[in-house]
Amino acid sequence: MMGLEFLRRISGILNKTLTASADTVYGAVFDILDEVVDYESATLFAIDQDSEQLSIVQTRGPALVDLASEVGFDRGSGLSGWTGSRREPVILPSIGAGQPERGFCSLVSVPLWLNNRLVGVLNLGHSQPGFFKTGSREDFAELGLHLTLVIEQLQLRSELREKNMQLESLVTELRQTQSELIEKERLAAIGELVVKVNHEINNPLSAVIGLADLLLLQHQELDPGVLANLEKIRTAAYRIHEVTEALKKIESSAADEYLEGVKMLKFD
Repeated sequence: MMGLEFLRRISGILNKTLTASADTVYGAVFDILDEVVDYESATLFAIDQDSEQLSIVQTRGPALVDLASEVGFDRGSGLSGWTGSRREPVILPSIGAGQPERGFCSLVSVPLWLNNRLVGVLNLGHSQPGFFKTGSREDFAELGLHLTLVIEQLQLRSELREKNMQLESLVTELRQTQSELIEKERLAAIGELVVKVNHEINNPLSAVIGLADLLLLQHQELDPGVLANLEKIRTAAYRIHEVTEALKKIESSAADEYLEGVKMLKFD
């Protein structure tokens, strides 16, 4: 049923679909199955790692291939759940010939095991009674082995993508935390500088403002030009005082470009 060409095609699928979705890869696998197995309908079940129950991940053809879906087993309901507890394909050459609404009269159910872990179940159906033969059990077992490896690779890649997403999220959080810590360190340094600047500037500034106010009050007889200069001194001193007060309210280390290539701390 299969040979080196089948293995090459399967390998090619995996290499070309490193970032493809599981549906895309499963669909591509079924495309290859079309070439090596004659069937009309197919249903692929994969085991959920959390619930350890089989669920449908891909179908092909007009019929959903399963039996006794109302009956529950350890791995899931129906024939697929029962097959999941076995280690070899189940072949039912002729079933329900008088039930055309079912969509298939011959069925094979292939358990997909990797070492001691169930990966999934593949069910194939055909409308012609006796189409699948019990003598093909070894061929279907080989088919199951190859599909198991494909599904295992898909699951590993899915886990890897999930872990990469988690890692990217952690890296983003770490960068954010790092940025916040750097900002806090900068603000702490600015705060220390502000305290020092205010102490060193406000003391002499208070004297300048006080003397300017006193001269303006007590010496109105001075030359108008001198009085105008005193007023300018007082105005400039009060402006410096406003700047030192604004420094106390700095909440960010953000800077604006003051001159080309020169940045200045931004504050109101």
